[in-house]
Amino acid sequence: MLSMTGFGRGCAEAAEVGLRIEVEMHSVNRKTLDIQISAPREWSGYEAICSEWINDAFQRGRVNVQIKVESTQNSSESLVMNTDAMAESLNNLKAFAEEQGFDFTPDCSLILDLARSLKDRSSLPDWKELKDALREAFKVALADINAMRLHEGAALAKDLKERITELETFRRKIEKNAAGSTQRYRDALLERLKQLELELDVSDERVLKEIAIYADRSDISEETTRLCSHFEQFLGFLSADEATGRKMDFLCQEIHREFNTTGSKSNDIEITRLVIEGKNALERIREQVQNIE
Repeated sequence: MLSMTGFGRGCAEAAEVGLRIEVEMHSVNRKTLDIQISAPREWSGYEAICSEWINDAFQRGRVNVQIKVESTQNSSESLVMNTDAMAESLNNLKAFAEEQGFDFTPDCSLILDLARSLKDRSSLPDWKELKDALREAFKVALADINAMRLHEGAALAKDLKERITELETFRRKIEKNAAGSTQRYRDALLERLKQLELELDVSDERVLKEIAIYADRSDISEETTRLCSHFEQFLGFLSADEATGRKMDFLCQEIHREFNTTGSKSNDIEITRLVIEGKNALERIREQVQNIE
């Protein structure tokens, strides 16, 4: 099982052109797959192939990818001065200084900083020429982020299994209390009749009819059976080889529905308490499920 949250980084070198490509990606939960990619501004048309690589690894979630291209040479070798842009910038700075009434005397430090900020990147190769290195960097980054997602997914699966086991405990207690609810209602009904000095025999047709109506209205056997089935399906999803986050989310809705129906049918205080505890535990499960792919 995979979490939708993760971070990965991958690097690959294009030695023939003296460049290194670094890919960083992080993902967070989202109902659908949303991919955002940023790369050097000189590149264009790379989004489709990069999205294709990501689609192979993600079913849903928001995936942010940043592609960086760096020179593997030292800074003095890689610095290419855009002299036209530098001259224009220096003239603009000089004009501004004169307007403000102070001297403008550029030094080596200013010129070096200006050269770095305005260095000509037009020599950066097209991404298609670096496709193999780019693919390798993506491959490493995807393996890195998936390892993190698998690790967190395993932790989520363990936690969810314990929480489903807790819900099953509530379900069994509800079932146990429901088994004696009709008898308790019968005894309470006869006790009230006795207090009202209405001595009716337990075999009286009116008493039997009232007890039968109560038993029919308060029967929650269908709900507890469906809850049991939902829990079994949920546990099965935890070990599935496919993305099951949406299915788990749907099951949470159905489990909540069964708890609601159980609570509305029964007037047993203990069952009501167990239903409230079950719904609180279910809410914690729903929060966890939101992060499962």
